Amino acid sequence: MSSKYLIYTCCFHQETYTDVLVYLINSFKKTGSTVDFLVYTTSDFKTLIQSKCHDLTGVQFFEKNFYKSMNQARVSKLDIFDYPGIENYEKVIYIDADSFFIKDPLPMFDSIQDDIVYVYGEGNILYDAEYWGRSLFLKENSQYPDREGIASFIMGFKTVPTIKKLFIKTKQAFFLDMYQNKLKFYDQPFLNFFFINNNMCNSDVFKKLAKSRESAQSAIDEGRFVVHFAGCPGHGYVKLELLKEFQTDFDRLTKPKVNNEEKSQTIFFLQQQLEEMRQKTAKLEALLMQQLQ
Repeated sequence: MSSKYLIYTCCFHQETYTDVLVYLINSFKKTGSTVDFLVYTTSDFKTLIQSKCHDLTGVQFFEKNFYKSMNQARVSKLDIFDYPGIENYEKVIYIDADSFFIKDPLPMFDSIQDDIVYVYGEGNILYDAEYWGRSLFLKENSQYPDREGIASFIMGFKTVPTIKKLFIKTKQAFFLDMYQNKLKFYDQPFLNFFFINNNMCNSDVFKKLAKSRESAQSAIDEGRFVVHFAGCPGHGYVKLELLKEFQTDFDRLTKPKVNNEEKSQTIFFLQQQLEEMRQKTAKLEALLMQQLQ
Protein backbone atom coordinates (compact mmCIF):
# COMPACT_ATOMS: atom_id res chain seq x y z
CA MET A 1 0.00 0.00 0.00
CA SER A 2 1.37 3.40 -1.00
CA SER A 3 2.09 6.09 1.56
CA LYS A 4 -0.14 9.17 1.80
CA TYR A 5 3.02 11.21 2.30
CA LEU A 6 5.70 12.07 -0.25
CA ILE A 7 9.30 13.30 -0.08
CA TYR A 8 10.59 14.75 -3.34
CA THR A 9 13.76 16.30 -4.69
CA CYS A 10 15.01 17.66 -8.03
CA CYS A 11 18.13 16.93 -10.07
CA PHE A 12 18.83 19.00 -13.19
CA HIS A 13 21.54 21.02 -14.94
CA GLN A 14 24.76 19.36 -13.74
CA GLU A 15 25.65 15.67 -14.00
CA THR A 16 27.67 15.95 -10.78
CA TYR A 17 24.42 16.35 -8.90
CA THR A 18 23.50 12.75 -9.72
CA ASP A 19 26.40 11.79 -7.42
CA VAL A 20 25.22 14.30 -4.81
CA LEU A 21 21.74 12.79 -4.97
CA VAL A 22 23.09 9.32 -4.21
CA TYR A 23 23.95 10.50 -0.67
CA LEU A 24 20.40 11.77 -0.17
CA ILE A 25 18.75 8.59 -1.46
CA ASN A 26 21.07 6.23 0.40
CA SER A 27 20.65 8.12 3.68
CA PHE A 28 16.87 8.07 3.21
CA LYS A 29 16.84 4.31 2.52
CA LYS A 30 18.96 3.63 5.63
CA THR A 31 16.28 5.22 7.83
CA GLY A 32 13.86 2.45 6.80
CA SER A 33 11.16 5.03 6.11
CA THR A 34 7.87 3.98 4.53
CA VAL A 35 7.30 7.45 3.06
CA ASP A 36 7.27 7.51 -0.75
CA PHE A 37 10.25 9.18 -2.44
CA LEU A 38 10.18 10.99 -5.79
CA VAL A 39 13.06 12.22 -7.94
CA TYR A 40 12.21 14.92 -10.50
CA THR A 41 14.89 14.82 -13.19
CA THR A 42 15.72 14.25 -16.86
CA SER A 43 15.63 10.87 -18.61
CA ASP A 44 19.44 10.85 -18.94
CA PHE A 45 19.97 11.69 -15.30
CA LYS A 46 17.43 9.06 -14.29
CA THR A 47 19.53 6.41 -16.04
CA LEU A 48 22.67 7.64 -14.26
CA ILE A 49 20.96 7.69 -10.86
CA GLN A 50 19.65 4.16 -11.39
CA SER A 51 23.18 2.97 -12.20
CA LYS A 52 24.66 4.60 -9.08
CA CYS A 53 22.12 3.63 -6.40
CA HIS A 54 22.11 0.08 -5.05
CA ASP A 55 18.59 0.25 -3.65
CA LEU A 56 15.84 2.21 -5.39
CA THR A 57 12.95 0.18 -4.02
CA GLY A 58 9.97 2.51 -3.69
CA VAL A 59 11.76 5.43 -5.37
CA GLN A 60 9.70 6.99 -8.15
CA PHE A 61 10.82 9.21 -11.02
CA PHE A 62 9.14 12.18 -12.70
CA GLU A 63 10.91 13.25 -15.90
CA LYS A 64 11.22 16.54 -17.75
CA ASN A 65 13.85 16.96 -20.46
CA PHE A 66 13.96 20.68 -21.19
CA TYR A 67 15.22 22.11 -17.91
CA LYS A 68 18.82 22.97 -18.80
CA SER A 69 19.82 26.20 -17.03
CA MET A 70 20.69 26.75 -13.40
CA ASN A 71 17.71 29.09 -13.02
CA GLN A 72 15.29 26.49 -14.37
CA ALA A 73 16.83 23.82 -12.17
CA ARG A 74 16.34 25.96 -9.07
CA VAL A 75 12.67 26.71 -9.66
CA SER A 76 11.79 23.13 -10.67
CA LYS A 77 10.76 22.42 -7.06
CA LEU A 78 7.54 24.35 -7.75
CA ASP A 79 6.49 21.90 -10.51
CA ILE A 80 5.29 19.25 -8.08
CA PHE A 81 1.60 19.77 -8.91
CA ASP A 82 2.42 18.72 -12.49
CA TYR A 83 3.32 15.25 -11.22
CA PRO A 84 0.53 12.86 -12.37
CA GLY A 85 0.45 11.01 -9.05
CA ILE A 86 0.27 14.05 -6.79
CA GLU A 87 -3.44 13.54 -6.05
CA ASN A 88 -2.50 10.35 -4.17
CA TYR A 89 -0.75 12.33 -1.44
CA GLU A 90 -2.12 14.45 1.39
CA LYS A 91 1.16 16.03 2.45
CA VAL A 92 4.46 16.60 0.69
CA ILE A 93 7.96 17.65 1.74
CA TYR A 94 10.50 18.99 -0.72
CA ILE A 95 14.21 18.70 0.14
CA ASP A 96 17.26 19.88 -1.82
CA ALA A 97 19.39 17.13 -3.36
CA ASP A 98 22.45 18.25 -1.38
CA SER A 99 20.99 17.05 1.90
CA PHE A 100 21.37 14.04 4.19
CA PHE A 101 18.70 12.22 6.21
CA ILE A 102 19.57 11.51 9.84
CA LYS A 103 16.43 9.52 10.68
CA ASP A 104 13.01 8.56 9.33
CA PRO A 105 11.28 11.81 8.20
CA LEU A 106 7.77 10.42 8.80
CA PRO A 107 7.20 12.44 12.03
CA MET A 108 7.98 15.65 10.14
CA PHE A 109 4.63 15.38 8.36
CA ASP A 110 2.81 15.74 11.69
CA SER A 111 4.08 19.33 11.80
CA ILE A 112 2.19 20.23 8.62
CA GLN A 113 -1.18 21.27 10.02
CA ASP A 114 -2.38 24.41 8.20
CA ASP A 115 -2.86 25.23 4.51
CA ILE A 116 0.45 27.08 4.28
CA VAL A 117 4.03 26.19 3.35
CA TYR A 118 6.33 25.15 6.21
CA VAL A 119 9.84 26.45 5.53
CA TYR A 120 13.12 27.15 7.30
CA GLY A 121 13.49 30.65 8.73
CA GLU A 122 16.81 32.33 7.97
CA GLY A 123 18.31 35.75 7.27
CA ASN A 124 16.35 38.99 6.87
CA ILE A 125 14.26 40.10 3.90
CA LEU A 126 15.80 43.60 3.78
CA TYR A 127 19.39 42.37 3.92
CA ASP A 128 21.58 44.30 1.44
CA ALA A 129 22.14 41.25 -0.75
CA GLU A 130 19.22 39.78 -2.68
CA TYR A 131 19.21 36.37 -0.99
CA TRP A 132 15.89 37.02 0.72
CA GLY A 133 14.17 39.28 -1.84
CA ARG A 134 15.05 42.82 -0.74
CA SER A 135 14.25 44.54 -4.05
CA LEU A 136 10.96 42.65 -4.46
CA PHE A 137 9.73 43.69 -1.03
CA LEU A 138 10.79 47.32 -1.43
CA LYS A 139 9.15 47.49 -4.85
CA GLU A 140 5.92 46.40 -3.21
CA ASN A 141 6.33 48.87 -0.36
CA SER A 142 9.31 51.20 0.12
CA GLN A 143 8.59 51.06 3.86
CA TYR A 144 8.21 47.30 4.03
CA PRO A 145 9.00 46.20 7.61
CA ASP A 146 12.01 43.95 7.98
CA ARG A 147 11.54 40.41 9.22
CA GLU A 148 13.17 37.01 9.07
CA GLY A 149 13.46 35.49 5.60
CA ILE A 150 13.20 31.87 4.49
CA ALA A 151 15.66 29.40 2.99
CA SER A 152 14.41 27.41 0.00
CA PHE A 153 16.09 24.05 0.73
CA ILE A 154 13.00 22.58 2.41
CA MET A 155 9.24 23.03 2.03
CA GLY A 156 6.41 21.09 3.65
CA PHE A 157 2.79 21.52 2.56
CA LYS A 158 -0.58 19.94 1.91
CA THR A 159 -1.60 19.21 -1.67
CA VAL A 160 -4.44 21.74 -1.63
CA PRO A 161 -5.54 24.24 -4.34
CA THR A 162 -4.30 27.28 -2.40
CA ILE A 163 -0.73 25.94 -2.37
CA LYS A 164 -0.91 25.02 -6.06
CA LYS A 165 -2.08 28.56 -6.88
CA LEU A 166 0.75 30.04 -4.80
CA PHE A 167 3.34 27.93 -6.63
CA ILE A 168 1.97 28.92 -10.04
CA LYS A 169 2.04 32.65 -9.21
CA THR A 170 5.59 32.38 -7.87
CA LYS A 171 6.78 30.52 -10.98
CA GLN A 172 5.15 33.01 -13.33
CA ALA A 173 6.89 35.95 -11.65
CA PHE A 174 10.19 34.07 -11.59
CA PHE A 175 10.17 33.22 -15.29
CA LEU A 176 9.06 36.70 -16.28
CA ASP A 177 12.00 38.15 -14.39
CA MET A 178 14.35 35.49 -15.76
CA TYR A 179 13.46 36.25 -19.37
CA GLN A 180 14.02 39.95 -18.69
CA ASN A 181 17.48 39.08 -17.30
CA LYS A 182 16.88 40.66 -13.93
CA LEU A 183 17.28 37.66 -11.66
CA LYS A 184 19.63 38.42 -8.79
CA PHE A 185 19.65 35.22 -6.78
CA TYR A 186 17.80 32.38 -8.44
CA ASP A 187 14.47 31.28 -6.94
CA GLN A 188 14.87 32.12 -3.27
CA PRO A 189 13.94 35.85 -3.42
CA PHE A 190 10.69 34.96 -5.18
CA LEU A 191 9.77 32.30 -2.65
CA ASN A 192 10.47 34.80 0.10
CA PHE A 193 8.36 37.53 -1.44
CA PHE A 194 5.34 35.49 -2.49
CA PHE A 195 5.22 33.22 0.55
CA ILE A 196 5.75 36.02 3.07
CA ASN A 197 3.79 38.79 1.36
CA ASN A 198 0.77 36.47 1.07
CA ASN A 199 1.09 35.24 4.67
CA MET A 200 1.43 31.71 3.35
CA CYS A 201 4.35 30.31 5.33
CA ASN A 202 5.51 29.15 8.75
CA SER A 203 9.25 29.65 9.20
CA ASP A 204 9.61 28.37 12.79
CA VAL A 205 8.42 24.76 13.02
CA PHE A 206 11.06 23.22 10.74
CA LYS A 207 13.93 24.90 12.60
CA LYS A 208 13.88 22.09 15.14
CA LEU A 209 13.72 19.40 12.47
CA ALA A 210 16.30 20.48 9.88
CA LYS A 211 19.42 22.63 9.65
CA SER A 212 22.11 23.72 7.20
CA ARG A 213 25.79 22.89 7.61
CA GLU A 214 25.39 21.19 10.97
CA SER A 215 27.98 18.71 12.22
CA ALA A 216 26.99 15.05 12.48
CA GLN A 217 27.42 15.11 16.25
CA SER A 218 25.19 18.17 16.67
CA ALA A 219 22.56 16.80 14.26
CA ILE A 220 22.33 13.58 16.29
CA ASP A 221 22.33 15.37 19.64
CA GLU A 222 19.66 17.87 18.56
CA GLY A 223 17.40 15.22 17.04
CA ARG A 224 17.44 16.59 13.48
CA PHE A 225 15.78 14.66 10.69
CA VAL A 226 17.79 16.18 7.87
CA VAL A 227 20.92 18.28 7.33
CA HIS A 228 21.38 20.49 4.27
CA PHE A 229 24.74 21.55 2.84
CA ALA A 230 24.12 25.18 1.90
CA GLY A 231 26.30 27.50 -0.14
CA CYS A 232 28.01 27.46 -3.55
CA PRO A 233 24.88 26.88 -5.70
CA GLY A 234 25.68 24.75 -8.71
CA HIS A 235 29.09 23.60 -7.46
CA GLY A 236 28.43 19.90 -7.17
CA TYR A 237 32.02 18.92 -6.36
CA VAL A 238 32.01 21.16 -3.29
CA LYS A 239 28.79 19.49 -2.13
CA LEU A 240 30.28 16.04 -2.67
CA GLU A 241 33.23 16.79 -0.40
CA LEU A 242 30.95 18.12 2.32
CA LEU A 243 28.64 15.11 2.08
CA LYS A 244 31.54 12.66 2.07
CA GLU A 245 33.00 14.22 5.21
CA PHE A 246 29.61 14.24 6.94
CA GLN A 247 28.93 10.62 5.99
CA THR A 248 32.26 9.53 7.48
CA ASP A 249 31.55 11.30 10.78
CA PHE A 250 27.95 10.08 10.89
CA ASP A 251 28.95 6.45 10.27
CA ARG A 252 31.61 6.67 12.98
CA LEU A 253 29.17 8.13 15.49
CA THR A 254 26.36 5.69 14.74
CA LYS A 255 28.47 2.56 14.50
CA PRO A 256 27.09 -0.05 16.91
CA LYS A 257 29.17 -0.18 20.09
CA VAL A 258 30.53 -3.49 21.31
CA ASN A 259 29.50 -4.19 24.91
CA ASN A 260 31.85 -5.59 27.54
CA GLU A 261 30.60 -9.17 27.17
CA GLU A 262 31.18 -9.05 23.41
CA LYS A 263 34.64 -7.56 24.01
CA SER A 264 35.48 -10.40 26.43
CA GLN A 265 34.30 -13.02 23.95
CA THR A 266 36.34 -11.40 21.18
CA ILE A 267 39.47 -11.28 23.35
CA PHE A 268 38.98 -14.93 24.38
CA PHE A 269 38.56 -15.94 20.72
CA LEU A 270 41.72 -14.08 19.72
CA GLN A 271 43.64 -15.64 22.61
CA GLN A 272 42.55 -19.09 21.44
CA GLN A 273 43.71 -18.32 17.91
CA LEU A 274 47.05 -17.05 19.19
CA GLU A 275 47.52 -20.21 21.32
CA GLU A 276 46.72 -22.43 18.32
CA MET A 277 49.21 -20.48 16.21
CA ARG A 278 51.83 -20.80 18.98
CA GLN A 279 51.35 -24.56 19.15
CA LYS A 280 51.57 -24.93 15.37
CA THR A 281 54.72 -22.81 15.33
CA ALA A 282 56.28 -24.94 18.08
CA LYS A 283 55.54 -28.16 16.11
CA LEU A 284 57.04 -26.67 12.95
CA GLU A 285 60.16 -25.60 14.86
CA ALA A 286 60.51 -29.09 16.36
CA LEU A 287 60.08 -30.70 12.92
CA LEU A 288 62.65 -28.35 11.41
CA MET A 289 65.18 -29.17 14.17
CA GLN A 290 64.71 -32.92 13.52
CA GLN A 291 65.42 -32.44 9.84
CA LEU A 292 68.51 -30.37 10.51
CA GLN A 293 69.91 -33.08 12.83
